[in-house]
Amino acid sequence: MQEMVKQAPRSKWIEGRQAMQAPEDVQTMLKLASLGWGAKRISRELGCSRNTVRSYLRQGGWQPYRSPQRPGRLTPYSEWLTERFRQHRGNCDVVRQELEREHGVTVSLRTVERAVAHLRREVLAQTAATVRFETPPGHQLQIDFGTVRVPIDDEQIKVHLFVATLGYSRRTYVAMFLHERQSAWLQGLEGAFRHFGGTTREVLIDNARALVVNGHQN
Repeated sequence: MQEMVKQAPRSKWIEGRQAMQAPEDVQTMLKLASLGWGAKRISRELGCSRNTVRSYLRQGGWQPYRSPQRPGRLTPYSEWLTERFRQHRGNCDVVRQELEREHGVTVSLRTVERAVAHLRREVLAQTAATVRFETPPGHQLQIDFGTVRVPIDDEQIKVHLFVATLGYSRRTYVAMFLHERQSAWLQGLEGAFRHFGGTTREVLIDNARALVVNGHQN
């Protein structure tokens, strides 16, 4: 037993704190503890603190050191980031600009991308699981509006995007407006028909208030 204790090197101290014990040191602690030695006696013999001995005995052996996980700089804005990421359809640069303007937080584009990486994977998974709704050629045109902010003369301007997609070929037409009033819908629809070179048998919309005269539910 004395030979085993003599072979165990004394603990070293680095910059005012005790260095991590080597695996063989910890094995010695466990062996001595199994023989009935207390933490105080083990610490005195091995030249380390009692708390260190107790910690390794609780762990049941040597384990590599793991630095504690620190919350990211954008952690307090998780809900806000989620809402804006989905609103801007994954445009992280727009999210970054709004983060600086609304919260005074200046970070790199890469920082924002890392913070929403799990959301991007979620969007990709949802896209892969979505069954595309197709129709016969010339049968249906699907139209909708989306929004995005674009820099114009050092100012972020909210732009409304009219998007028209043919149900069969998935060809798309996009037009920009400053509003979503009825005139924008009609101009966008006319532009889409001109772009595609004709009309479809039906137009599918998502109950746009600007185009609905009398809404009702079945």
